[in-house]
Amino acid sequence: RQVDLSDNIFHFSMPENFSKDMPAANMVEKLDIEDLKKFDNPEYGNIIRRWWDIKKPGFFGKELGTVMMDISVQQVPDNKQKLIHANTYNIADRLDFLLILDENLRHRYKKIKSEIGSNGDDTYVYSIDFCSLYGKELESFYRDKTYNHQKWAAYTVTAPLNQLIVGQALPLTKYSYLEVVFTYSPNQNIASREFLDIAYITTQPIEKSLQVVYKTTNEIKKLVEQEWISQTNDDVLAEHYDEILVPLFGPDIHRRMEESKKKALEVQKEMNQPLDE
Repeated sequence: RQVDLSDNIFHFSMPENFSKDMPAANMVEKLDIEDLKKFDNPEYGNIIRRWWDIKKPGFFGKELGTVMMDISVQQVPDNKQKLIHANTYNIADRLDFLLILDENLRHRYKKIKSEIGSNGDDTYVYSIDFCSLYGKELESFYRDKTYNHQKWAAYTVTAPLNQLIVGQALPLTKYSYLEVVFTYSPNQNIASREFLDIAYITTQPIEKSLQVVYKTTNEIKKLVEQEWISQTNDDVLAEHYDEILVPLFGPDIHRRMEESKKKALEVQKEMNQPLDE
């Protein structure tokens, strides 16, 4: 398949054995991503949605669940969170690209959570973290993925009923990015690992086929194919360590880190003490 995104050509492959129980609207083959006013329509930017039934191999293989694929073009949002800074987002800055994803995902799943309501067991449902702190090291919520020599950012979000939402994102222009999302939905009483092992056989070849042929004047091409290739998301966080630490973890984070270090040393010292006779 290929989609013309204002002369940036997006290529991908997918199997044809779609679920017969789900609707399959025609794929959008051409999309104007330069006229930003068109994105005022929340449906604008959708390219394709498809479902696959996942079952064990064989004619009478057990039904395990379904996978839904959504491919769309997303706009760069306004910086309403001001998570780390209050500037307008610059998608060409990799830290800002991660903040863009974080902003859009938080908005998307906050809305979904408010619609489904709280049942008391949803602490980790649709939860988004920008990064975690392990000792003194920052670890990004967003994973590094390289498909056809282009650097994508990937994420995973848990959903109700053991569903798993896995997305990949790639910048397209200064104002937009491509998003490919798989929603893995196991049937009731099916172990997640049993389902996912078979489901990945369908989705991994799609992921490996993802590629954008940028038009020659698009400066994003150099970023995703050269400048970002060797740098991990954790590297990006380490590079901006001082400007990230306090905004995300509070003004007393340095004190808490020192206290944690002292406690660890005390525990280690006690463990190395010889036993009393």
